Amino acid sequence: MQSIFSNALSEAVSKHIDLSRTRRETLAWLALLVMKHGTICVWRLAAYVATAARTDSVRRRFYRFFQFARLDGAMAARVVVDFLGLANKPWILAIDRTNWDFGKTTINILMISVMWNGMGIPLIWTLLPSAGNSNTATRTELLDRLREAFPDARIASLMGDREFIGDAWMTYLATHKIPFILRLRENQHVAREGYETWTIADIAKRLDKGQKLIVKGWCRLGQDAGRQSLAVRLVVMRLPTGELLALACSGNPRKAFASYRDRWKIETLFGNMKTKGFNLEDTHITNADKLSTLLVVLALAVALAVKTGVAAARLKPIPLKKHGRKAWSLFALGLHSLRKIFAGATRSQIIAFLKQLLSPILPINPLKSMAHSVGV
Repeated sequence: MQSIFSNALSEAVSKHIDLSRTRRETLAWLALLVMKHGTICVWRLAAYVATAARTDSVRRRFYRFFQFARLDGAMAARVVVDFLGLANKPWILAIDRTNWDFGKTTINILMISVMWNGMGIPLIWTLLPSAGNSNTATRTELLDRLREAFPDARIASLMGDREFIGDAWMTYLATHKIPFILRLRENQHVAREGYETWTIADIAKRLDKGQKLIVKGWCRLGQDAGRQSLAVRLVVMRLPTGELLALACSGNPRKAFASYRDRWKIETLFGNMKTKGFNLEDTHITNADKLSTLLVVLALAVALAVKTGVAAARLKPIPLKKHGRKAWSLFALGLHSLRKIFAGATRSQIIAFLKQLLSPILPINPLKSMAHSVGV
């Protein structure tokens, strides 16, 4: 099964990632093993490779892969877009950071994910050189890389939390015709023609829990905002906790709250890459180039797991618990299904499944044919 998967994935990524055959095979091995065993610990994964080579030899091969293969988010994005059939479709994007400490080193990843079937999928990222928030230059450079890789991409919206604000940043988005929905802080000053400049907390002070307010007219952000500042629409809601959810958007403010719910999918994505899936924080890699290569492996694994989960849910919907939420996520269902396939499917079944999984087609029929014999 390992050779079938590695050959199929190696061929599929060859259109988008320029690597030697041996290194494409290593990439495929890593993606397969991460999905099967739920860890990115290279030292452990080497023992599970189905090869006559000694485990130490496989470990050295993995170490050399991370030392010499230079893979980045743009490469992964091309593969993800291909596998998920995202070309020529509108993209809903979310931008966020995840960070943790390894010893005295802070690992700080700025990532843009794309929403697909209600799940966040890694698209492109950059490693920040230190702890703390990103700046406008870093964000615009990341989006420039994405637009360069996909000059014809249709971005329906970009969502971000309170870190991702600022007039220069929003002006960049507007200049490049990227619709946005960005959360604002409660102490953000808002300037409106004919009104005094107030903070969001002052504007919404009469809102009760659950109430919403669409601020009349176009607003400019900042205590000293003038006509040169970008005009945005503003909506505010008092959450059940009493906290304010304030959103600046470039489009219809009536749809902002419903659309912004998708931003949480990138938080779920980080959970899938960490404790709920692949235990990313277990890595001992701190070099930015090597970490980016590892993230390519995980981006492929996440995309394949979610795609499998979507296909499996089409055949048999995920049951709901008493509180109305699904018993498990599409990501978890996909991982479970993949592991069952890897463990019990025949050669011909795996070949038929991978042919569609590694293409824009949902592998519904191959999964259906394996339902009784494999138990997916």
